[in-house]
Amino acid sequence: MKTKVQTNPLKYPSIGPSFLTVFKDEGPAGFYAGWLPTLTGHFVGGAVLYATTELLRRALTGAAGPAADSLEVAIILISAGISAAVGSIFACPFETIRIRSVAQPTFGSNAFQVLKRVVVEEGIGSLFNTIPVFLLKQVPYACVKFTVFDLSTEYLYKTFPAVQEDLKLSLLISLIGGIMGGVAGAFVSNPADAIISELKKTKSDLSPQDAFQVLLDRGGVATLFKGVPLRMTFLSLTASLQFLVYDGIRFSLGVGPDDLRLYMDVLGGVLQEKGSIV
Repeated sequence: MKTKVQTNPLKYPSIGPSFLTVFKDEGPAGFYAGWLPTLTGHFVGGAVLYATTELLRRALTGAAGPAADSLEVAIILISAGISAAVGSIFACPFETIRIRSVAQPTFGSNAFQVLKRVVVEEGIGSLFNTIPVFLLKQVPYACVKFTVFDLSTEYLYKTFPAVQEDLKLSLLISLIGGIMGGVAGAFVSNPADAIISELKKTKSDLSPQDAFQVLLDRGGVATLFKGVPLRMTFLSLTASLQFLVYDGIRFSLGVGPDDLRLYMDVLGGVLQEKGSIV
């Protein structure tokens, strides 16, 4: 629905009536157009984003040493920003197929047909040519999402320290932090998201600057935030569920934020001690 509202505002001027329009024109299946590239893109992009962010954050925290606490926000921003940039390269092609599947329901009968037509008619480069704009979307989104999540959950843990002793309450904190992070991230990344939708709704020779100008001419700055309520809802749900699952697995395995660094420190000390004995 977000993509339809962004790409065809004349037919889908507002959220509520647009649901009825899609249902009448395309039936229930219309709401699931592009589900496969959406699922695959989130799976691949999310795997890269979360794994790389965690690895970079732990590495930078270890390198910062005693100064890590005062550099917490900077470490989060650097880790999330770099990870989002890497993840964007993997997720961008799936986003291209998703947008075309939704904006032009008759373009292909399924995701594979859409992919085939895009490659044949526009070239394989069409799958990747929005990466610069994708970076402008994903990097701010990831930086804001992880920063808001970490700072909000840290504040809640400090305010209610007893929740750390209860797994269910800890997961509730993760859920709240994820919702806040998703909402904030959706807002800051929506202008770039609107530009990508404009670029990829049909075959086009528009540049990102041209698409930006088209959106401004269509309805001013407000057009850049078209669909933001839907994105806030969607991304708050996905971000909160991602953090919930991520922390749920981590808690169930007894893995804390500093466990890996502590393990490596102990291992290094043991190896040095053995080396000195030899």
